[in-house]
Amino acid sequence: MTNQNCPKCESTRTNYQENYGYWECLDCGYVWADDGDDPDYEEESLDLGTCCGCGCTGETVQNLVMLQKKAPVPGTGWGCVVCGVPSDGAVAVVCNDCLARLEIQPDVIKEVVYGYATEKKRYSLAALTEFFDHKDILHG
Repeated sequence: MTNQNCPKCESTRTNYQENYGYWECLDCGYVWADDGDDPDYEEESLDLGTCCGCGCTGETVQNLVMLQKKAPVPGTGWGCVVCGVPSDGAVAVVCNDCLARLEIQPDVIKEVVYGYATEKKRYSLAALTEFFDHKDILHG
């Protein structure tokens, strides 16, 4: 890695922290980084499988929606540390287009995640009958 001058004081006494991807000035203490220097910058995007609304796949399937139904697999959904409900709430993964339609078309979601989202399994939303939500008394 080629040494860089400090952008704050122009010092040539700089040190690159390879494990974390940032530079620091040994004279003034200024710290800076470039995206290309970040060792995690080129991480792969998370593949969450098919959209629970329209069934499409790809990078736009990136939105998690908490539903007021109990998840098909206990302990794999959403929960709340404030009111203490366990991670048993159903979750849907939707694309950007379906997320935008949710306000005007709440029934756009047809499926929910079965297990963890990264496992890419789906389950029918219509088959979920048990209500699940926060304990309002603890949320004020």
